[in-house]
Amino acid sequence: MTGVYLSIDFEDFSHDLKRVLGVWDTGPLKVDALWKSFSVIEEFLCKNGGEHGTRATFFCTGILAEKAPDLIAHIAGQGHEIACHYHFHDSMHEQSNETIDMMLSKAKDVLQTAANTPVIGFRAPRFHLKRDHSEQYKLIERHFSYDSSSFFSSSDECDRFAHRMGLADLKLLPLYSEKLNGHGPNIRLGGSYLKFAPLSVADKLIRHSAQNGIVPQIYLHPYEFVSAHEFMVPRSELTQLGAAKSRYWALRQNQWLRFGGDQLLSKVTRLIPREGLAGRLDQLI
Repeated sequence: MTGVYLSIDFEDFSHDLKRVLGVWDTGPLKVDALWKSFSVIEEFLCKNGGEHGTRATFFCTGILAEKAPDLIAHIAGQGHEIACHYHFHDSMHEQSNETIDMMLSKAKDVLQTAANTPVIGFRAPRFHLKRDHSEQYKLIERHFSYDSSSFFSSSDECDRFAHRMGLADLKLLPLYSEKLNGHGPNIRLGGSYLKFAPLSVADKLIRHSAQNGIVPQIYLHPYEFVSAHEFMVPRSELTQLGAAKSRYWALRQNQWLRFGGDQLLSKVTRLIPREGLAGRLDQLI
């Protein structure tokens, strides 16, 4: 079977949530929590990577490279691929092409400077891109060699999409998704999907991914490697939203950061082939 790749959407959940909610445009990062999570990720890779998978791809936001360049440099220095996760963790499908082009360029520049290595890969925050026309993919193609922002059920579907978008140089490294038992929402190998999916379902997704010509890939986040409180935004920092909204977002954080998280790494470990993980995504280019 094709090897299984692990990629990390390396972002500061607390910073990004406060930006989405309008608490700030940008502010301090939880740098200590990010360093701690990277240390745990390194331990996980060393234990489960096998011969080739002790190095992985980290899709990093540009704001991390801007405010914590030593962390990005350290990750790159350990042999991991630094790829781009946009500058801020914003939903690109809500932004203008001019803003997107500026943010892609800014993020790539600051990441390359911090990592002292070329940055050739991209993943959109929340996987949010406009897929009904080619403009946003063309902007990504202008700056990067590959994109890992899309989900497909087969390599043929991916190839047809790339042709429809007119992508000549941008290679798509998609993630796999399928409907559970042929109906309902599509499920994926990452995020809340992986937390709540039974192990048997996740294992089936990996097998079906390989069978349908899509390299199996699991994606995780820093907050899934450490205690939930490390990236939690205290309710006291949400009071400007009002009592109802601050209560709501405190509960939503618990959904993202706590529920299903205790068993996630154990589940991922059991999904990794005997020979270990496959390595960095740029090896596929």
